[in-house]
Amino acid sequence: MAGPRQRELARVGVLAAVAAWLLHPFATARMYGAGDALWYANMLADYVTQLRKGVFPIFAGQTEFAFNGAVYPLRVAPMYQHLAGLLDLLTGRTLGFIALQHLTVIVCGVAGIYACYLTLCRIAPDRRWNAVGFSVLYLSCPGLLATIYTQDLYMTWMTVPLAPLAVYGIVRTFQRDDLASQVWLAAPLAALWWAHSPIALWFTFIALASQLVRLVYVRHSLDPFKRAMLGAVIFAVLAQYPFVSVAEIHASGAESTVVGTLGHPEKLMGFVRSVFPAVLQPLSDHARRLSDLQLGYALWVVLACASAASLTARRPDLPILLASAGFLLLLVLPVPGFTGFLWNHIPSAVVRITYYWPMQRFYLIVAALLAAAGQIAFATFDPPKWKARGAFAAVLTLGCCCWSLWESRQFIRAAPERTSTAASSARLQRPENVLLMDHAYGLFAKVPAYFTNGVVDPRSQVRLVSRDSGKVLPIAPAPVIQSGLLIGTVNANPGILDLKPTLHLKCGNRYELEFSFARESVPGVLQLVGRTIFREYALPSSGEALAFGSGPGNSRSIDLWTSDPAGEDLQIRFIPMLPGAETAEFEAFGSFNLREIDSHTEPIEVESHVPLTAAVRTEVGALVETPRVFMPGYRASVDGHDSAVVQSEQGLASIPVQPGNHTVSLWFTGPLLLRLSYWTAICAWTAILLLGALTAIRPRN
Repeated sequence: MAGPRQRELARVGVLAAVAAWLLHPFATARMYGAGDALWYANMLADYVTQLRKGVFPIFAGQTEFAFNGAVYPLRVAPMYQHLAGLLDLLTGRTLGFIALQHLTVIVCGVAGIYACYLTLCRIAPDRRWNAVGFSVLYLSCPGLLATIYTQDLYMTWMTVPLAPLAVYGIVRTFQRDDLASQVWLAAPLAALWWAHSPIALWFTFIALASQLVRLVYVRHSLDPFKRAMLGAVIFAVLAQYPFVSVAEIHASGAESTVVGTLGHPEKLMGFVRSVFPAVLQPLSDHARRLSDLQLGYALWVVLACASAASLTARRPDLPILLASAGFLLLLVLPVPGFTGFLWNHIPSAVVRITYYWPMQRFYLIVAALLAAAGQIAFATFDPPKWKARGAFAAVLTLGCCCWSLWESRQFIRAAPERTSTAASSARLQRPENVLLMDHAYGLFAKVPAYFTNGVVDPRSQVRLVSRDSGKVLPIAPAPVIQSGLLIGTVNANPGILDLKPTLHLKCGNRYELEFSFARESVPGVLQLVGRTIFREYALPSSGEALAFGSGPGNSRSIDLWTSDPAGEDLQIRFIPMLPGAETAEFEAFGSFNLREIDSHTEPIEVESHVPLTAAVRTEVGALVETPRVFMPGYRASVDGHDSAVVQSEQGLASIPVQPGNHTVSLWFTGPLLLRLSYWTAICAWTAILLLGALTAIRPRN
């Protein structure tokens, strides 16, 4: 009995309620997820911090969160950090980095369910309640929810609002062959390349195949070919930046990590086989398994119904969507003698970009394809039989939605277990606990030998190295303020060894903790625990050859400091992982020296990170080796005068200096081609969005 406006408000309200249910665990300022989520939060923090300092555009990490000059994911998937920067601006820069990260999840999830609804309404305007149902099935698809709930795939999640738009672009080219259809196809595809290249790659393949079929279908005229070529040009202009960005990372002659083949391609089929048949069963308790990345029964029903409808429907777009979804499902379901054959004959570059877990890429794409296929199929009922079939379709859709939302409870139930406490979340964001993981070296040709997969002081990573040998120049050790033996007692948890004595750190002071291990090369985990500090270092080596550890060649020193005004009392713990060994065997752990560092007497005193500025004192000509990986686009100055930036033996950006006292600065502006590419893309996207806005508000007959 309600009018059209009330019914539309009801549909919008249903979608809002569903989105609130599916996304409410992310409405928190506490850390959600594991190591990957923390890495994404740090990369977001670097980008937002630079924005707040007035740096734009941003092409490389330059703060303590990414002091190595990280470009991943910034240069290969810029949408995540750009969206976070935009939301930070819109919220008045009042949110913390973790809250801002979760806001990107909520915004993309809400935008995804409404993008799906609006595009499905365009496909079949008189089936708006069907559009609600298929939109619910899209966002509640287990393979989609698992990417963010259990896999921490923030780049993948950025594609959630874009996938329905890309599918609609494909469908629209079959419905209406005009330039607007080409824009509807080109723009979402290009945006997918800004969001996540593996999903964008497969969506591009699907779009290309669909357009080839369409052009064959309308081969009676050249006009469709001309419009398709214009659409390809629009796509190229909008999507070119991520390609140029990655191409401009590597120095001339350096081997790139983004070329070549997957190191162990056999693992891909191993993972596909490992989830079968669990991938066809209901979700596991608390959705803990890889098999929970699945299509879900509801969308399997949609696939079956749409496939049956395609036998009688006279629409070429429906078979295209179903064939695309079916092909992707064949690649994630181990069909004997077939799935392995397909993967073995797919180009190695495509396999490498897809990576070892194709289920992380494909189920999101399939969910978007089947949502549109279901809308098309349910809109093909013959008028005389509409009531009976429509009633059946309504009951079926409602049942599928209820089942899918019921299944999603497993993700919701698991959320509290994956959400850190408020104290732990605050501790993770303290500067003395900021962890630079090896992910931050993604897209670089190599990792420097100094890299420690644990907390280090960015200020200690700027070194003076010899121009001739490339070795670090020796410096006088800082004075020892505390030393002695480290004696262990078994903790209440018998797997942990508590080491005495404890160490006291003063706020504002810098320290170096040097170990002498009684037993070297023993596998285990060294923990540093305090009221505001928590760190872990793997032994015998926590990273590369010169990283902290107890193995041959490893450094024996850890940087310590605290930002707590009350200071910090630090407890050292060791968790042995030597098979068959008892914890008590390591009670005589070794000895230590705690040194206090006076920055004013050090050869290098770092004054700021953005730009990287340091006071340098040297008696010989040397290189100031920074922790930032060398790539084209760095600029430097020495005492206010432009200076060359050279690559050290460790592959790091370095600045030559003469004997004496100097002030050196290093910052990243990017090569000319990179800057031109970025601003060209920004201008093109601005034009497309303005054109879309003007079209939306244009008066209609």
